[in-house]
Amino acid sequence: MPKKVSLESINRKLDLLLKGEKKELKEEGIVEKEEASELKKLRELEIFEKEIVKDVGEHPLQKLTYKDIAKGSIGAFIGVAAHYSFVYGVKVAAEIDVARASLLFPISYIFGGVFMYMTGFRRIKDPRIVSFLPVRLTILYLVAIITAVLVLWLFSPEFFHDFWTTYKQIATVTLSAVIGACTADLVGKE
Repeated sequence: MPKKVSLESINRKLDLLLKGEKKELKEEGIVEKEEASELKKLRELEIFEKEIVKDVGEHPLQKLTYKDIAKGSIGAFIGVAAHYSFVYGVKVAAEIDVARASLLFPISYIFGGVFMYMTGFRRIKDPRIVSFLPVRLTILYLVAIITAVLVLWLFSPEFFHDFWTTYKQIATVTLSAVIGACTADLVGKE
């Protein structure tokens, strides 16, 4: 036989259910407010992050512009033409053989790399930026060689008369051009 349920017990159970439901709705409201607050904070952080990225941008040593090439050219020109070092380079070129002249090219490149690392890249801890050193150095090295050729062509009357003499003259002047180009490149960098 089925058990009789009184109206009073049903009302009590309904009241308990309603109280439980009200409590859940209240808790859901609190959770929704917290979620809205967290979403607002997240949006603020995203805006702040975009501002930081915009302000910081790319590291100045990691990008290479025409301005950097122009600064390197001017520095190389000063390195070669200052104190007439190209005249001394021409005299040294007459005294050395082709093998020693050939050795001056990698020595100049290595010296430029050491110079740039010790003066500008050493303080940088980001490996992405430090890995950019060979690219920057190679471009400045080529700029230095081109500048050395131009200075010798302008100021040395016997330049381009004999291939090996020209080769040796460029080799002897390249070191001072590389030093000038690397120095000028690092001026104004952070």
